[in-house]
Amino acid sequence: MKRLGLRIITTCLLIGLAGCTSSFKSDPPASGRATVKPVDFTQPTAPQAAEKTAPAGDRTNQALQAVAARGERVVAAGFEESDNLSRALFLSSDDAGRTWTRGQLDKESVARSHPFEGVTDMAAGPAGFVAIGDGPSTVLWHSPDGTTWKHLADDPKVVRTTDYLRAVTATSTGFAIVGGSTVGGNHLVYWQSTDGVTWHRTEGPSIGLKQTVPGEVTGDEIVASGKTVVIAGNLSTPDDAHQTDRLQYWYSTDNGQHFRTAAVRGEVAKDYSVYNNALAVGDGKFVALVQGGGFDEVNNSWDTLVVEGGPTGASWQVAATPWTLGSAYEDIPGTLVKAGKDWVATAQVSTTTIDTTVAVGPTWAQLADGTDTNSQRARGTQLVTDSVAVGSDAIMVGSNDRSGSTEPAIWRYAEARVTPVALAPELSGGRPSSHVGTVLRAGKALVAVGDVSNDPTGWTRTGSDWQATTLPGRKVGVRNFVQNAVATTDGRVAAVGEKNLAIGRRAAVWVRGTDGRWTEADSPVFGVGARSPYGGPSAAAIAVGPSGWVVVGGRQDGNGHTDAWSAYSKDGRSWVEGVGGKVLPATSGDQQTRRTRSQNLRSLGSGEAGMSTVLAVGSRFVAGGDRGDGTPAVWLSANGTDWTTVVDLPLAKRVSSASVRGLERIGNTVVAFGEYDRTDDDTEGGWVTWTSKDGGLTWTNQIAAPSRAFAGELVPVPNGLIALGTTGTDDEVDAAAWFSRDGRGWKAIAVPGDRAKGPGRQGLVSGIVEDGKVLVAAFDVPPTGGGYYTLEMDLPK
Repeated sequence: MKRLGLRIITTCLLIGLAGCTSSFKSDPPASGRATVKPVDFTQPTAPQAAEKTAPAGDRTNQALQAVAARGERVVAAGFEESDNLSRALFLSSDDAGRTWTRGQLDKESVARSHPFEGVTDMAAGPAGFVAIGDGPSTVLWHSPDGTTWKHLADDPKVVRTTDYLRAVTATSTGFAIVGGSTVGGNHLVYWQSTDGVTWHRTEGPSIGLKQTVPGEVTGDEIVASGKTVVIAGNLSTPDDAHQTDRLQYWYSTDNGQHFRTAAVRGEVAKDYSVYNNALAVGDGKFVALVQGGGFDEVNNSWDTLVVEGGPTGASWQVAATPWTLGSAYEDIPGTLVKAGKDWVATAQVSTTTIDTTVAVGPTWAQLADGTDTNSQRARGTQLVTDSVAVGSDAIMVGSNDRSGSTEPAIWRYAEARVTPVALAPELSGGRPSSHVGTVLRAGKALVAVGDVSNDPTGWTRTGSDWQATTLPGRKVGVRNFVQNAVATTDGRVAAVGEKNLAIGRRAAVWVRGTDGRWTEADSPVFGVGARSPYGGPSAAAIAVGPSGWVVVGGRQDGNGHTDAWSAYSKDGRSWVEGVGGKVLPATSGDQQTRRTRSQNLRSLGSGEAGMSTVLAVGSRFVAGGDRGDGTPAVWLSANGTDWTTVVDLPLAKRVSSASVRGLERIGNTVVAFGEYDRTDDDTEGGWVTWTSKDGGLTWTNQIAAPSRAFAGELVPVPNGLIALGTTGTDDEVDAAAWFSRDGRGWKAIAVPGDRAKGPGRQGLVSGIVEDGKVLVAAFDVPPTGGGYYTLEMDLPK
């Protein structure tokens, strides 16, 4: 079994689209609407300078994240992306994993599939195969044989909108799933089924699935043997400086009807930060692989610990610290299975890239390195996410991205060696997915910024076409993401985002010069984040005004805290880190985790603080976001470097929470906007605005759209503001726009064209006034896939 899962690796923005799909085919929609529409924003057509050091591959992503076996039938599952959809990928083998064929969803299930989904875990039993997945909502699949699959209908009584599924296992009576609910604070939820189709939901605390101390608990792994069911989880206690993360185990001896909290003994129970990553049963005992911090005191790195729970999982303690699963680098346990006489364990090794280590042996002391260095240690990422025993062999599944795109990968452990399995090209594939976040005018050029299958991309309009350029900074082992862009008065464009490193992260800033060439800005400030390598800043937005450039976002400290973060530059070349308010005294904890000492930027409570938007107001700056307590807030700065004032924004009546998405101006009025929720499980919330006439010191609020609506951008027009977004919920949204003369009262306006509504997802993203019209970037993604295009809207009268 495993814990190390990719989940869905795409960025599924609320108004945008991940680069994702399935090669499962379906009939055209009943309406007769064409399944293919023109797409303006596509992948680069010419060789890209940014790809010389790191190729882009086929610009589609597929990965395997789960594997299960019943008899000779082995099934691997994950996700595949294409045309702005992500769908489940199923492969099956009848010869111990040597050759594979593609599974199929039935016709009804194809129509029922969500735009963004993929398999994260799977189990096999007498009643067939069960797969669970995630995306914007949870998903269940069932197959009697592992080759033909049914996407089970959503039942809000069984899996609620606030529930999530983490792990599934076969039991002596059928199947069991462990997950959780976010209502009333995070707690565990347990599901059972005899046939894998009909499920029963039970609140975890009512059957003993409770945490031992206050904090946030998750149940991450589940296995069963006979009538014994064991769940492994993690308990986060970030306010406890001594031990921020600890292990939790529960066990049941009556097929999951009642659970007891297991004991955890030794120093692993009270010292260091530790995390459960894999759970298995073999040799008559339950075993977990645990990620332990501080156990390698020489190299101060994270290594793998073997923790045993005995025949019932009632008492756990460290059994071994295998040298094969530890190094001077960061080692994260991946998978564990007993195949014949050998244990087969894997770990993820993070240096400048991510590789896999395989350890095999009959006992912990006899574990030896079985890694296939040619396929599991190379440029890029080689990741094993799950494994299963087939007789005395083991099948490992995962992915690699050495081509430049993420591809599915399978390995076999047989006859004492690990070998990669060659997968036929037709088992996975698709078309690139483009996402546009911002469209703007830079001097005489029309420019759009977004990504192609997650690669930051800029487009320049040439005639009626948009020519794509991959932004610089591509590097093996680094994933770049772009979040926001703005034009400068001298005709340049600045874009910001994040560099996701093998360990930690950095803020990213790109600049398009007046000659149309993109360059990457760099500064030590973009990497200032933590003495822990796991921390670092991420940029969410940028503003440019007469007094300079300001980038805002959040900064992880590498130890469970996220504070607000900003950087300032007079000219976009040299940068300094922002501060705010009272300077807090240094403590030993701060020195270890490098939390900001600026009181106005420090997160309140245990939540994540961050600035999500920023606006230049003359020579001053206003930023909006969340201080970590769930309350929307704005920060004010006279110079872009010191955020001297923080103002909490008011909530409307019957609104429980809200967030700030963006800022704009109408004359001297500053307008903030975002989403609101009326309850913890609200699925029909709308969007709200706040207005200030005194530069952000005081605000009034008003609900702009009462329900089932979302606004992603405010576009200044000569007589007011246009809001661009969507209406609808879940997988069915239509394009929508609203107009206001004062930022307070909003009126819906018509969206032209036949692509504003229809099956699937349609929406408006970003716009500018151009030649007396509003030029808008929009998306149209029916159930068979689609992309982004531009349309023109009349200016409101």
